[in-house]
Amino acid sequence: MTHNSIRTLFVTRYQAYPPVGGSPLRNWQNINIMMKFGLVAILSICFEKPSSNLDLPPGVTICKNYYIDELRKQRSVWKKIKHRLWKLRTYGHPWHDKFDSDIVAQELSHILAEFQPNIVVFEELWLYHYFNIAKRHGCAIIYDAHNAETSVAREISNLEPNKISPLMLNKVESIERDFVPKADQIWVCSQEDNSLLQELCQKPLPIHVVPNGIDVASYDSDRIENLPSPTKLEPTPWSILFTASFQYEPNAAAAQILIDQIYPRLRENFPNCRLMLVGIKPTRYMRQAAEQDPGILVTGKVPDVRPYLAAASVVVIPLLQGGGTRLKILEAFASKRPVVSTTKGAQGLKVRDGEHLLVKDKVEEIVAAVKQLWSEPSLAKKLTDSAYQLVQTEYSWTASSQSVEQAVQKLLVTYQRRD
Repeated sequence: MTHNSIRTLFVTRYQAYPPVGGSPLRNWQNINIMMKFGLVAILSICFEKPSSNLDLPPGVTICKNYYIDELRKQRSVWKKIKHRLWKLRTYGHPWHDKFDSDIVAQELSHILAEFQPNIVVFEELWLYHYFNIAKRHGCAIIYDAHNAETSVAREISNLEPNKISPLMLNKVESIERDFVPKADQIWVCSQEDNSLLQELCQKPLPIHVVPNGIDVASYDSDRIENLPSPTKLEPTPWSILFTASFQYEPNAAAAQILIDQIYPRLRENFPNCRLMLVGIKPTRYMRQAAEQDPGILVTGKVPDVRPYLAAASVVVIPLLQGGGTRLKILEAFASKRPVVSTTKGAQGLKVRDGEHLLVKDKVEEIVAAVKQLWSEPSLAKKLTDSAYQLVQTEYSWTASSQSVEQAVQKLLVTYQRRD
């Protein structure tokens, strides 16, 4: 099998293009890297249907998108009963079941037969329902673990027991422990996630660390500042930005900290400051806050996050939970926007406090750090210059590509698709 003859199918839970937010950015990174090996197809199960038809992503041979709301309406009575009885099923989980569809299963079988991929990449644990279908077609299976999900669920359960019950936590653990070892290769975002999965499964696993990376050139400050300005944004030198997929509980919790604790304290000294919360599935609490305060902007889904980066004077990441590595920080670094983050928010990145960003774990410390950046432009420039060098060296697509290519070459040595 030659280097450029490998066909890869990605199964994702977000539309592939344009990528907005952490998981879509990682998916798009991996898709672009695998194009070096040959043709790429994508099958996605998405939360929200776009307002206009999507073009075929650049360089992609096949792209099929399905939408949860539409799939829910077309489920059979038996499937609905099965999902309601999730507590009785070994691998049942209400959140995972959102992505379970006979229609998607049929589409997957069709693509596997017609496209005949050598490799199928499952992006994230939530798509485990389709694993056996791909396995039956004799493809090499890569599981790309965006998080060590049991660890993340346990963190959330410990901090907010009402969010994840012990039963749901046990279900996530059962699914992850069963699914991960069945893959021919596992990709993780960080060495920490590698250790967590090895510990969970209690056996040697073919894990490769594939760090998150971004297309640094597309965030060039001159380029993004010439993009059309987002609507409803009056110019202000004091703009706080937090980008995220807000259906993910740790991101929603961080947004609430910004709304309730950080933003009000900053307004005491900077009454014209603005809080921008950009990303899909904002919570009701977030939308209500924006309705009540014109200084809070909650966008929902946007086609491009870069205009909001251009409008921001600081990116604040008050995460207390979660795993993986932080693409939202990498986007800020590439855009030369200063960052204030908790230790958890910067977890998995090769960053140093005071050199690339400011790391603060208490609300009052975060507020003080933002005030300092707004009052000392020289400090902001020092941080952003160092951060830009770091993202170019360690977290560009070029850097990530080396990790993927090494992993794929090793996979192909040990596993050839059956004709």
